[in-house]
Amino acid sequence: MSYTNPLSNANGPLESDVMPVLNHAAQQADGLLQRGADALRENRTFLQEGAERTQAQVNTYVREEPLKSLLMAAAAGAVLMGVVGLMLRGRSHHSH
Repeated sequence: MSYTNPLSNANGPLESDVMPVLNHAAQQADGLLQRGADALRENRTFLQEGAERTQAQVNTYVREEPLKSLLMAAAAGAVLMGVVGLMLRGRSHHSH
Protein backbone atom coordinates (compact mmCIF):
# COMPACT_ATOMS: atom_id res chain seq x y z
CA MET A 1 0.00 0.00 0.00
CA SER A 2 1.51 3.29 -1.00
CA TYR A 3 0.72 6.65 0.57
CA THR A 4 0.69 9.78 -1.57
CA ASN A 5 1.22 13.08 0.19
CA PRO A 6 -1.36 15.57 -1.16
CA LEU A 7 1.09 18.42 -0.50
CA SER A 8 3.66 16.94 -2.85
CA ASN A 9 1.33 17.13 -5.84
CA ALA A 10 1.52 20.68 -7.23
CA ASN A 11 -1.98 20.48 -8.67
CA GLY A 12 -3.52 18.49 -5.82
CA PRO A 13 -6.76 19.24 -4.02
CA LEU A 14 -5.02 21.29 -1.34
CA GLU A 15 -3.57 23.75 -3.83
CA SER A 16 -6.74 24.08 -5.89
CA ASP A 17 -8.89 24.66 -2.80
CA VAL A 18 -6.61 26.70 -0.55
CA MET A 19 -4.58 28.84 -2.91
CA PRO A 20 -7.52 30.98 -4.13
CA VAL A 21 -8.52 31.60 -0.52
CA LEU A 22 -4.97 32.55 0.41
CA ASN A 23 -4.64 34.84 -2.60
CA HIS A 24 -7.92 36.54 -1.72
CA ALA A 25 -6.83 36.98 1.90
CA ALA A 26 -3.50 38.45 0.77
CA GLN A 27 -5.29 40.92 -1.52
CA GLN A 28 -7.61 41.96 1.31
CA ALA A 29 -4.66 42.42 3.67
CA ASP A 30 -2.87 44.52 1.06
CA GLY A 31 -5.98 46.68 0.64
CA LEU A 32 -6.28 47.15 4.41
CA LEU A 33 -2.63 48.16 4.68
CA GLN A 34 -3.04 50.67 1.86
CA ARG A 35 -6.17 52.19 3.42
CA GLY A 36 -4.41 52.37 6.79
CA ALA A 37 -1.42 54.16 5.26
CA ASP A 38 -3.74 56.60 3.48
CA ALA A 39 -5.62 57.31 6.72
CA LEU A 40 -2.35 57.96 8.57
CA ARG A 41 -1.25 60.43 5.89
CA GLU A 42 -4.60 62.24 6.03
CA ASN A 43 -4.58 62.42 9.84
CA ARG A 44 -1.00 63.65 9.85
CA THR A 45 -1.90 66.44 7.46
CA PHE A 46 -5.01 67.32 9.47
CA LEU A 47 -3.08 67.42 12.76
CA GLN A 48 -0.23 69.39 11.25
CA GLU A 49 -2.61 72.00 9.85
CA GLY A 50 -4.38 72.24 13.22
CA ALA A 51 -1.07 72.73 15.02
CA GLU A 52 -0.07 75.45 12.55
CA ARG A 53 -3.41 77.26 13.06
CA THR A 54 -3.04 77.04 16.84
CA GLN A 55 0.52 78.34 16.66
CA ALA A 56 -0.63 81.31 14.55
CA GLN A 57 -3.42 82.07 17.04
CA VAL A 58 -1.00 81.90 19.97
CA ASN A 59 1.45 84.18 18.20
CA THR A 60 -1.30 86.70 17.47
CA TYR A 61 -2.56 86.60 21.08
CA VAL A 62 0.95 87.07 22.48
CA ARG A 63 1.53 90.08 20.20
CA GLU A 64 -1.83 91.62 21.13
CA GLU A 65 -1.78 90.76 24.86
CA PRO A 66 1.84 90.42 25.97
CA LEU A 67 1.21 91.07 29.69
CA LYS A 68 -1.72 88.64 29.91
CA SER A 69 0.33 86.07 27.99
CA LEU A 70 3.22 86.44 30.41
CA LEU A 71 0.94 86.12 33.45
CA MET A 72 -0.78 83.02 32.01
CA ALA A 73 2.58 81.41 31.24
CA ALA A 74 3.79 82.15 34.78
CA ALA A 75 0.60 80.72 36.29
CA ALA A 76 0.85 77.59 34.14
CA GLY A 77 4.49 77.16 35.19
CA ALA A 78 3.59 77.57 38.87
CA VAL A 79 0.82 74.97 38.59
CA LEU A 80 3.14 72.58 36.79
CA MET A 81 5.84 73.02 39.43
CA GLY A 82 3.25 72.43 42.16
CA VAL A 83 2.11 69.20 40.53
CA VAL A 84 5.70 68.01 40.08
CA GLY A 85 6.45 68.91 43.70
CA LEU A 86 3.45 66.93 44.92
CA MET A 87 4.44 63.95 42.79
CA LEU A 88 8.01 64.01 44.08
CA ARG A 89 6.88 64.44 47.69
CA GLY A 90 4.42 61.54 47.31
CA ARG A 91 7.12 59.36 45.83
CA SER A 92 9.59 60.09 48.65
CA HIS A 93 6.95 59.20 51.30
CA HIS A 94 6.29 55.84 49.61
CA SER A 95 9.96 54.91 49.41
CA HIS A 96 10.57 55.28 53.18
